[in-house]
Amino acid sequence: MQSEEIEMKVKIKKANGQIEDFDKRKLLNSLIRAGAAAGQAEIVVKEIVRQITPHMSTRKIYRLAHRYLKKYNQASVLRYSLKEALLRLGPSGYPFEKFVGELLKSNGYEVQVGLILQGKCVSHEVDVFAENKKEILLVECKYSNSAEGSHDVKTALYIHARHQDLIAAIGKKYPKKEINGWLVTNTRFTEDAVQFAECSGMHIVSWRYPKKNSLEKMIEKGRLYPVTVLTVLNSKQIHTLIEHDIFLMRDLIKQDTSFISKLLSMTDRKASELRHQAEELCEC
Repeated sequence: MQSEEIEMKVKIKKANGQIEDFDKRKLLNSLIRAGAAAGQAEIVVKEIVRQITPHMSTRKIYRLAHRYLKKYNQASVLRYSLKEALLRLGPSGYPFEKFVGELLKSNGYEVQVGLILQGKCVSHEVDVFAENKKEILLVECKYSNSAEGSHDVKTALYIHARHQDLIAAIGKKYPKKEINGWLVTNTRFTEDAVQFAECSGMHIVSWRYPKKNSLEKMIEKGRLYPVTVLTVLNSKQIHTLIEHDIFLMRDLIKQDTSFISKLLSMTDRKASELRHQAEELCEC
């Protein structure tokens, strides 16, 4: 009874500082989305409900869930770590740009990163230039290394103006292709940024938006998990992988165990465990 009262009444603190009611169903659904069996997820939620306190941060709740979920399913733990994994792609935004490029490659686009293109009025740097037979995507990536990070309407207005200048020029070069501007972030957009995007026809992608094809759903659909989901690796090891263009867990599967062990200065046994985790997560 006591745990049920806590579940209904306790207030928790979100990453952006907002206070809201703890929602057991929301936590349960997030665990199931990560791949935990319903029974496993319910056990984890019960454990967390027993320990939750007023104004506990969502980050601490996440860590508790991560700890208990680890007992049941390693692949589910890695999937549940996805949001944190995207934050670990920093500290610069370049790895995130490369990662977004990999997502688009997997969807049949030819991709170039960091191009300088001439618009109608001025030149612009384009983070990701993606092209297929029918369309061209001009993608601006906004990376945040903090879960509290969000991008407001001023960012959307600025990027929209840049895209319009580029489209006016590129449309003449590629008259038979549809040209679209995208704005992508690993965190969130404010309500006014979303409102502007929906009104102007600008395509934005973030954590949990748009509902049917948000960033995490793009990742999960193609099993395109970044190597940063491996919390056993330190920052130096992560950056070493990225420097060798190993951004995705499926890229790790393609490497020999001996190469991984030498690259990351670890034993062959540990390297083999990493490859096994990657195979389990990607179900390759």
